[in-house]
Amino acid sequence: MAKELSRKATWVPRVREAIKDRARWFALLYRSFCKYFPPDIVEEAAREAIRKFGHLKANEDGGEIGPALWVEKHKTRGGALVFESEVIRGSEVCEQRMNFCPLVEAWKEMGCSKKEIDLFCHIATEGDRGRAEKLGISLEIASRIGKGEKCCRLILKKP
Repeated sequence: MAKELSRKATWVPRVREAIKDRARWFALLYRSFCKYFPPDIVEEAAREAIRKFGHLKANEDGGEIGPALWVEKHKTRGGALVFESEVIRGSEVCEQRMNFCPLVEAWKEMGCSKKEIDLFCHIATEGDRGRAEKLGISLEIASRIGKGEKCCRLILKKP
């Protein structure tokens, strides 16, 4: 058990840093594109691209998972540790509560405004929305850390 905890103490911070890097370059790209294009067009394009990323993730899932397997994969792939998540499994409804977000932490460290953090976070959720859409799962994002709420709550239901 001690060896397993030691490995987690090593890889969880590394994964968080990789996610924070992704958040940093996203924010910098978004800001740069807004210098050359209207912000509403940049936002629309970012949402479209990240939703397509969610479709790619759904394809990796094999296109055949439901809410229970979604939250189970979050746990078994290590996401629950990285995002300090709680997973609630039901027969028809599952919930994923993330209590920590490396993306939001990176944006705060960059000095992003609350408005920017909320926007960037909301755009980032397009990945989850796209994944759910492609898998035919109903997804409600009931709260978001980037909006200033305590946790991110993803509620997944069978259609």
